Amino acid sequence: MALIVQKYGGSSLATPRHIQRAAARIQGVCDTGDQVVVVASAMGRMTDHLIVLANKTVKHPPQRELDMLMTAGERVSMALLAMALHERGVAAISFTGSQSGILTTSTHTDARIVEIRANRIREELEKKKVVIVAGFQGVSREKEITTLGRGGSDTSAVALAATLGADRCDILTDVDGLFTADPRLVPNAKLIRLCTYDEALELASLGAKMHARSIEVAKRFKVKVRIASSANSDCAGTELVLNREETMESTQIRGIATKDGYTYFRCAMLPQTLLDALEVQGIPLRFFHFAEGKVCFLADKERVAQVKRLLETQNVIFEEIPKVAILSVVGEGITGSADVLPRLYRALKDCGVESLLAVCNSHSFTVAISSQSLESAAQRIHLEFLEKS
Repeated sequence: MALIVQKYGGSSLATPRHIQRAAARIQGVCDTGDQVVVVASAMGRMTDHLIVLANKTVKHPPQRELDMLMTAGERVSMALLAMALHERGVAAISFTGSQSGILTTSTHTDARIVEIRANRIREELEKKKVVIVAGFQGVSREKEITTLGRGGSDTSAVALAATLGADRCDILTDVDGLFTADPRLVPNAKLIRLCTYDEALELASLGAKMHARSIEVAKRFKVKVRIASSANSDCAGTELVLNREETMESTQIRGIATKDGYTYFRCAMLPQTLLDALEVQGIPLRFFHFAEGKVCFLADKERVAQVKRLLETQNVIFEEIPKVAILSVVGEGITGSADVLPRLYRALKDCGVESLLAVCNSHSFTVAISSQSLESAAQRIHLEFLEKS
């Protein structure tokens, strides 16, 4: 008898029909004799809807109250899924993050899991019940409800799998796994069957369909993770592995990652002043450039209003360019290759796209471009690195 953790994303629980389909899949696993813990995301775009509702109600929603509001979405889906399983004759019980013993830091809207006291989950598994846990949420030691940041249900699932010693953690979503590019942008994108934790972490942090922090947890605790389709139980999906068999010191491009919704900021400001101010606000800075007394950086859409208030408080005159996206070429050993960056820039030039910012690290080269150019640039760069023989 195996213990399987399954995470269902919002698109997999978007409607009552989707919830019934998820219940049927869970029942199929139970029929094999395996134990199942399910992590449920909010239905469809409910989290987005709740954030919009908050912003229509008040100008600056307090972070604590946002957490209270957003956690309602997962409570709806977990309860409905438990009802659907009961109707099928499958014993099930739903728990919020706090009821599941998920203890977090006290940072609202972006908390980190400190530990999971899973006694109650284990007790219900012993009673042969399916345990359904609300993803994306927990409780701080101060007994404040917290959320783990967008996409945090993946991290809930992997962390639970690590704590419970699960045989496997399935991240079930509306696509067949990790692809060499977003199939919505690049029709020729191919499924990646095996992907190292490091490659998956880079792809996820740069826009692929997986919460980057969940992969960090999976690698640290050696959790066997499979990313697959919730609609197609025959789909093999993408399996995360520690290493792939490759030629020694080879450079292999694994995929093109894309993420839209950024704003580009440029201002005259000392780097340390900016970094200190961002640290106080708890805003991470990943894509940035300092030169000639100017600071250029990107802020994602959830942080834009916060960044603007911060700069205004500092009495800094700034320029902003909205509707910016990032596009990244990802692969192990990438920065040790002399030809990747020149080929990337030639491909951008071929499709008439200019880069606002460029960042590199051991597994990727990333450029910031206009959102309008994202589709054409992604297709051209995928052709250059993943379709040419």
